[in-house]
Order: sequence, then structure tokens, then C-alpha cells
Amino acid sequence: MKILLLAIIFSLLTTAALAQTAPSDDRKAAAEVPDKLFAAMKAKSFEDIRATFTPDGQLVAIDKPKDGKGISKTRVFSAESFAKAISEAKGADFIEKMPNKDVRLSGDLAIVSGRYTFFLGEKLSHCGTNTFNLVRTEAGWKIANAASTLEFQCERDLKAVEIAPAEANPADVASIDGIIKAFYETISGGKGVPRQWSRDKTLYMPDVRFVAMSERDGKIRASLMNHNQYVNNTNEFLVAEGFQEREINRVVRRFGNIAHVFSVYEFTTEGGKTKGRGVNSIELFWDGARWWISSASWDEERPGNPIPKEFLDKKKQGGK
Repeated sequence: MKILLLAIIFSLLTTAALAQTAPSDDRKAAAEVPDKLFAAMKAKSFEDIRATFTPDGQLVAIDKPKDGKGISKTRVFSAESFAKAISEAKGADFIEKMPNKDVRLSGDLAIVSGRYTFFLGEKLSHCGTNTFNLVRTEAGWKIANAASTLEFQCERDLKAVEIAPAEANPADVASIDGIIKAFYETISGGKGVPRQWSRDKTLYMPDVRFVAMSERDGKIRASLMNHNQYVNNTNEFLVAEGFQEREINRVVRRFGNIAHVFSVYEFTTEGGKTKGRGVNSIELFWDGARWWISSASWDEERPGNPIPKEFLDKKKQGGK
């Protein structure tokens, strides 16, 4: 048991730094493995469930208390015993959804993780986080081991935004001008207008990180998010309030295939109810075919934190 958990933790730590713009076919194939498992679970097919695992594959279920407090209990299943338990279960269909997957590749190892919801027919049973450690075999990607938390405070998961996969628009990623333009367009729109999250996701490297700076009660705070967390944290507000953000000036510094952009912005909500200004600090790289945003941080203008004059001189500095 301890060896299995250590293996999972070691895999997570050693591959976390290796997330990169991996070949799209490999990423897609790895991301499809959990969906194949979920389809087999819904069909309660022993053979199809078993086929998603390696011969000695395992699954760890981490049961959190129903009130979310206290120590979790852990159950370990072999692929065989898990497939048997699901295939012999009576009653409603098992419907598991994992809408937004984080896929990390390192050679013949892949980690697919993300939040999920689990329904018995139309009734919500639980939610949690799935982590699948996959290995490449002659028969394709297979689950070597998996770990899932079982949680019962699922409001955030029921509100999660599903982001459909999309290919990048060449006009968005061929230049710094294009990618910054798209950076603002994807999150802007009128009240009730869905945001362009699929397009937005194509602008970033898979392991992009966002840092939102703020100040409360005289203390500086930093909120660190991945793309899925950013979308789920902001979507409801952006759509409900008719949020619009636009660039008013830009300072670019580029060396070789890396670039940094200080992008000064102003924002308003519908009817001018809320407005303000701030600075986006955006890191980018050119991979020989397109630009990628590797990270973005931002801070708003406020008393004691004015935007520097050199950021507002209306002259774009730098290159495409």
C-alpha cells in the first residue's frame, strides 16, 4: 500500500516539471483513456474495464468523510477486483464525467488528472479528483495505477465549465500582436454572452500558471491558478456582469525566442457599473511555428499602486 502511494507521489513530482507542448496525438490518446474507462463502467462490462488497465494495474479509492472533515479512509483494488465490482453492481448506470483533463507526458509515461462528478443515473453520488498514471504499451496507453478521492461537497464541480478541445487559430498565435489581441477577446463580452474558453485555452502551454495579485486589509495576496481553475473562478462573474477588457498600451521586450509583455488594460462591466485599470505581465515563447503564453500575472491599479507613467506613453515598445 505504502509503496503504491509513494510511486504515485514520485510520479507526480518527477513529471510535474516536464509538462510541455507534447505531440497532440499522444496527448489526445492519453486523455481518451479515462473516457474509455468511464464508458466501460457505464456499460458494466468486465472485459472493457479490465482492458483499460495493465495486467497488474491498481486503483486507490480515498474516501473522505461525508462532512469533509477528519481523516480519509483508503481502499485498494486490483484491476481485476475493480472490474468485477463494477460489472456485478445492480441498479442505475454509473455515469462519471471528467470534463477538463490535465495531461502531462514524459516519454512512455503520462499523467492524466482532473476533477470529476459521479452520478447514479440522474442522481449525484459524489465528486472528487482523479489521477491516472498511464504507461505506453504495444496496445496503446494503459492505466498502471489510479487514485481517486471520493468527496461530497460538489457545488463547485457542478458549476465547472466544460472546455471543448480546439485547434489554435493561426492568426491568434503567429505573432505577439495576434496572441495579445486574442488574450483580451476571449474573456470579453456582453451580459449573458458565453466566453470563448476553447479558443482561450489554445493560447497557453499546457501547464500555464496564472497569478492574480490583490490587496486586502493592507496585506498583499497572490492567487495561483491553472487554466481550469481560472475559468471556473471567473466565468460566472464575466458572463453575469458583461465584462469587457481591452489593452491601452504595451511594453514588449524580446530576446531570441522568448518575450515579455507588460500589457496595460482597462476594464468595465455593462453599464459602467465597475471599471478600473491594471497591468498584465505576460511571458511568451516561440517554438518555431507559433507563440505560446507560458504564464500571466496581473495586478490592478489602486490607491498607493498607480500605473507607472512609462507604461502609459501610448508608444508600443518592442517587436512582433
